Amino acid sequence: MVNQSSPLKKEEHLINIDLSEELKTYLSNNFKSKKTIPPFENEIGIKYWEDFAKKITADKLLFNELKKCYLQLNFPIEIGIEKTEFYKNIVLRGKTENINLPFSLKLSDPKNIAFKIHKSIAGKIPIVTVPNKEDFTTIIQSLLYKNNPKHVPQSMGAVLINGINNWERLMILKNDWLTTNTSENWVKEFSCNVLPNKSLYKDKLIILSTKPYSNVAAKQLGLNKSLWLSYSISIREEHECTHLYTLKKFGVASNNLHDELIADYIGIVKTIGHYNKSWMLIFMGLEEYPKYRQGARLENYLLDNKLSQGDFKQLIKIIKNAIENISIFDKTRGKLQSNLDQMCRIDALCETSLEELSSANGASLLIDNYNKRLEKET
Repeated sequence: MVNQSSPLKKEEHLINIDLSEELKTYLSNNFKSKKTIPPFENEIGIKYWEDFAKKITADKLLFNELKKCYLQLNFPIEIGIEKTEFYKNIVLRGKTENINLPFSLKLSDPKNIAFKIHKSIAGKIPIVTVPNKEDFTTIIQSLLYKNNPKHVPQSMGAVLINGINNWERLMILKNDWLTTNTSENWVKEFSCNVLPNKSLYKDKLIILSTKPYSNVAAKQLGLNKSLWLSYSISIREEHECTHLYTLKKFGVASNNLHDELIADYIGIVKTIGHYNKSWMLIFMGLEEYPKYRQGARLENYLLDNKLSQGDFKQLIKIIKNAIENISIFDKTRGKLQSNLDQMCRIDALCETSLEELSSANGASLLIDNYNKRLEKET
């Protein structure tokens, strides 16, 4: 049964506070797009990863195979290493012929890095799980930060990488083409038909750690440590798959608190069956609101934004109110019923801006948006 709510006037949606231009910009809804997004399909490269999974055996170290795909994994973490010609030739241009790569990342536990292909509502995606937290940081620095020792917060435990060159896929593509064509014509083929088609050689993948979610200890939630670690992996996985969904559906998966509230909502609900606003407040460092706990995950999404202290106080109020309204929405909807239900919830959360979510009528607006989306899809 669809829960109907009364229509709202537009002016009732917004919170009644003055916002600076900087905060207005941060709160703008990135999901409002006129882009035409094609229906969900599995990535072209999934066949490669399915074959890849079959190759991984006890005597074939996963990390060594990944180094063939992502050549930056053959380089150490050093300031400015990406500016060297050797790095550029290998990582950016794929010039590995007649070269023995002398470097490698120093990992503590490469043998326990795991791989799987996960089927989500947005299609299949490869997931690499890195149990050792130092190794996770090192791999993130390599793949995201061009092998520079950029700080990775302890509260960061996963990332969806969108569009990274896979040189092994490209080499396979080239070798297959050369079985019926000449090497002289490959340059033209690459320029005209391969380079413009990024799905042929660029990957989407998820890198997961097995740390406690949001760097929150089990005792903070009153849970058994082993249970919390299993929950953390599940929340993290569903969280990143939600980013994949919004990326494919709206063309957006940004480092913004709007995205994070949505992804955490689905992660929690898919893991324990319902939303837990107390957990969410702790994840964001707002368990003692209006006091904010320094070092909490919330600040990870403000690094590129210049918000004043006053803006920050307003923002944590907005986030607190949004969490409260999402909780009301979840109690109204109850348990997830289907993939369609999950998609409609995500769509409604995307269509409802953070400013609207935090308003006095935020829960009602969210319910209205959900009902409209469900009616449209059924």
